[in-house]
Amino acid sequence: MWLLAMDRIQRGGHAPLGSGELQAILTNEKGEPYSAGRYRQARLSLIKAGQLAPSASARCLLVPHSVASMDAKSAHKREECATHKHNIAWDDAHGDWMFCAMDEARRWEAECDNIARGGSPFPSGAWARGIRTGAERSVNE
Repeated sequence: MWLLAMDRIQRGGHAPLGSGELQAILTNEKGEPYSAGRYRQARLSLIKAGQLAPSASARCLLVPHSVASMDAKSAHKREECATHKHNIAWDDAHGDWMFCAMDEARRWEAECDNIARGGSPFPSGAWARGIRTGAERSVNE
């Protein structure tokens, strides 16, 4: 399941899957799907280990930003996650989404696109936390 998430991951850590796709890809030695409980157990084990975010599901294997770089290049087109309705990264250090608003996420995406084009790199985790704490300060003031 973990390798499948890494193969499907998009920027923001979302690894979307179609309905029944997980069962079609991950099968037992006879080529048959495992029981639904077996998939749930594997997903919960990965969540407990911090390799998947708490809201990961059979339709989106959400990988926290501390596990997979937020600005990593992806072979997959970046699009809104059908399960979560956005492509914002999960901040496992705060136990919440990395950004509270889509405009913050768009600024992050613009920086990631800059890096992908060969622009100057930045420490993505520190940069994102700076945006988050700045937004929290402005809300609290």
